[in-house]
Amino acid sequence: MIKCMRKSLKNYKSTVNNNDEAKQKVGEIMDKYSNMSEDTLFSKLMEEVASKKSEGTFDFESLKKDMDRMRPYLSNAQVQKLDHLLRLIGS
Repeated sequence: MIKCMRKSLKNYKSTVNNNDEAKQKVGEIMDKYSNMSEDTLFSKLMEEVASKKSEGTFDFESLKKDMDRMRPYLSNAQVQKLDHLLRLIGS
C-alpha cells in the first residue's frame, strides 16, 4: 500500500502548472484509502509487502524513509503503531 501510494505520488511536483493535477492525484489516493478501516489498511500493506518480497523488489530502507517522513503528522499512538508495523515488516 505504501509502495502504491509512493508510486502514485512519485511525480508530485508543487509547481504552479502541475498544482491542479497533483491535487487531483492526491485526492484520488485519499479517496481510495480514507474509508478503509485500520485492519483493512494493515492487510493491504502486508499483501503489498509480501508481493514485493516475492518479486525481489521490496526495499525496506525506502519504505522506512517514507514512513519516517510521515512521523511529524502522526500522534504518539500512531507513531507507536508505525514502529510496530516497521518491526513486523522488517522481520
